[in-house]
Amino acid sequence: MAKIGKLKISLLILLNVCAFSRPVQAETSIYVFGSDQSTVVKTGGFAGVHETYAVTGQFRLTVNLDSRIASFEIVDANLTDDTVLEYGQSLNEIFNMTELAGTVVNYMTIEFEGKTADGTESDVSLSLKLIIKDDSVHLTGKTTPPPNSADMFIYDVNAVATKKYEGGAGEPNDPYQIATAEDLIALGETPADYDKHFILTADIDLDPNLPGRKVFDRAVIAPDTNDVTDSFAFEGIPFTGIFDGNGCTISRLTIIGESYLGLFGRCGLWDAPAGEVKYLNMVDVNIVGTGGCVGAVTGSNGGSVTRCFSTGTVVGGGAYVGGLVGINVWPGVVTCCYSTATIRGNDHVGGLAGSNGNLVMNCYSTCAVTAVGENAGGLVGWNRGDVTDCYSRSVVSGGSNVGGLVGMNTYNVIRCYCTGAVSGSSYVGGLVGRSAGWGKPAIPVFTTASLWDTDTSGQPGSDGGMGKTTAEMQMLKTFLEAGWDFVGETENGIEDIWSICEGTNYPRFVWQIPVVDFVCPDGITVDDFSFFMEHWLDDNCDLSNGYCQGTDLDQSGTVDVIDLEIFFENWLAEL
Repeated sequence: MAKIGKLKISLLILLNVCAFSRPVQAETSIYVFGSDQSTVVKTGGFAGVHETYAVTGQFRLTVNLDSRIASFEIVDANLTDDTVLEYGQSLNEIFNMTELAGTVVNYMTIEFEGKTADGTESDVSLSLKLIIKDDSVHLTGKTTPPPNSADMFIYDVNAVATKKYEGGAGEPNDPYQIATAEDLIALGETPADYDKHFILTADIDLDPNLPGRKVFDRAVIAPDTNDVTDSFAFEGIPFTGIFDGNGCTISRLTIIGESYLGLFGRCGLWDAPAGEVKYLNMVDVNIVGTGGCVGAVTGSNGGSVTRCFSTGTVVGGGAYVGGLVGINVWPGVVTCCYSTATIRGNDHVGGLAGSNGNLVMNCYSTCAVTAVGENAGGLVGWNRGDVTDCYSRSVVSGGSNVGGLVGMNTYNVIRCYCTGAVSGSSYVGGLVGRSAGWGKPAIPVFTTASLWDTDTSGQPGSDGGMGKTTAEMQMLKTFLEAGWDFVGETENGIEDIWSICEGTNYPRFVWQIPVVDFVCPDGITVDDFSFFMEHWLDDNCDLSNGYCQGTDLDQSGTVDVIDLEIFFENWLAEL
């Protein structure tokens, strides 16, 4: 193999001219070569060869504009000829890119210098241009052998690569950044990335009437590829990475398809913890499936769904239809989530999850739930796991096994309540429609420290739980006697899960309450502002007094103008 010597590489990058006027941290991005736009031409040698190869693969580039240093951290790119036969050396082996030291010389150019891996003294010059408008890099370059080296090959590269997503490397400390509908769709079309880390950096509107959007016929990410109608078997690659919604919103997702529908078709594995979706808001979804396993976030969850919520409409023609998750299977966990969607399905239909096979905890629903067949619940249609510290205010109707919280319970319901109207044809209950152990011998079924409102539900009975009047359901005493963990008490625990404005509302989760909702009634009102002003300019705020009863919002020690700004930001956000 001919030797290539000393390397000189120039990286041309079109950057914002203001970028150097302020501190900027190193930015790492992955770029993917377009095989139809990327070539390496090999010439020279005693035989006078002239061969052209297509470049496929990607590279990872880090640029630090403060220190004016850049580097190719990873180059995973190969060369193939017209017969798709792979060349004996990779792009990195030819140009030794990962060993080069890069210096940013101006707003557009970064130069790299170094030697080939074998240390010989040939020169290679290379230039790269990044067009920010379409996030592409144009890489051109040429190896130049030393004088009197007719036996050496010359390599010319002319390649175009596109930034993957909006940046990032798909790693825990540097996740891929998703900022546009195009990024989201690109993720869905790249199953090789389903085990990577992602973060949503902007709200995304998927309205099918907008340019570049569409009515999806499958889940956007990790879809089911099984085209057999009404088949329960999932065929496809599940999402096993981490998707951090970062508190951002994906709105107006529209899907008309068959089974395993949602933003994700399937999250997680069947036999091990994997796959996580968190801090994601799914707003105004419109998802309609002819089959089952349909939810706003995911059709099936075997991973973790945390701090997510959904609004809109979710419809399934089969079983396992939920406002957030169609079916939650072992070892799936759904925590601190809620749904206010309208949900319709055949069997196993729930405001939050159609079915739960492991754990739903600290979640709630305020939905309209309708099931044509069996197992309709305000929160979970069919519970085969643990539903712990949850509530539902959903209105529920169905055929058989209909409950304000759970339609069919075959395992545990612990410290939950519900208040919505419930109706059905058989096995109808205010809290649980029907409880029945399963397996041989049957697994015991428990409904523990759980209550329903007999006035608002229209149901005097339930197959589990305790019925209470509305007045009783809005009394702290009722829940403390049942062992619930509330703010301000320690006998039932110190986690401070629940809070209540007695006489005006039912219990709510502490995580639901806005940080500036200081006093009852629920919601940010003039009463909260008055309470805040009572502590104005207090300068003794610390942990011992709860930072002046929560009014020192930035915990600086003083209730001041910064705290006032935070108060009004939260108040306006709730209007």
